[in-house]
Amino acid sequence: MKRFIHYAVLSAVLSTATILPSFWAQVAAKSAPILVSQNVNFKPPDVTAPDNRQGATHRGPCPENLDIIPLIPRSNKGLTVAESPTFFAYVSDPAIPVKFTLQTIEDADAKEVYTTTFKVDKPGIVGVSIPIAGASKKSLEVGKEYRWSFAGICNPDDPADASGHYLVSGLVSRIEVPSNLQSNLANPDPMARAIAYANNGIWYDTISSLAAMRRQAPDNSELTAQWQQLLKSQGLDSIAAQPLLEPL
Repeated sequence: MKRFIHYAVLSAVLSTATILPSFWAQVAAKSAPILVSQNVNFKPPDVTAPDNRQGATHRGPCPENLDIIPLIPRSNKGLTVAESPTFFAYVSDPAIPVKFTLQTIEDADAKEVYTTTFKVDKPGIVGVSIPIAGASKKSLEVGKEYRWSFAGICNPDDPADASGHYLVSGLVSRIEVPSNLQSNLANPDPMARAIAYANNGIWYDTISSLAAMRRQAPDNSELTAQWQQLLKSQGLDSIAAQPLLEPL
């Protein structure tokens, strides 16, 4: 009986010794710090669009201190390889409802792809992610151009009244993943992927990647510096240090 207990204990110890390295490897992988060894230098593609980044003139009952500033390149047009990208904007007034809209612009009639209305908890930068449409339909089609907008609804009694909105808008196009980018996106290092997106001028995926890393490591000063440098490179100095809020 003692021999049986001895073997049972020895078996359990050996089993634990086999399992623990695998377990701790998984823990280490989940908690591994993000290494910032290179700068995220965004190289904008040769695209232009009407500039409406800083918003329309305050109209109707909009408060004078309301600012809605989208995080987009100087060209006011950005690229993505994602079917369901995320769009970011700084919102200064938590009291004002903001309506986000994404619609097609190449069809005979503009078709709404996605819309949502939200409020921020405090002034800061918020991200709106487009839901995945499903297997039979893509949220964003490759090769198509779309218009997005953030509209502060300053007349809640008549939200359909556009004259009471503070509006900013821009353009986005979804492209195929460039051949030179495909191998980079297989890299498990999120910073390497962000750098690859930036080098290829793919704005929305660059900033989404950095935002995800900042949420994972909010106290990482190097990530914060990379984020601020990216925004300043596109003339967004005024909001570069604003807090990154929880995504919608």
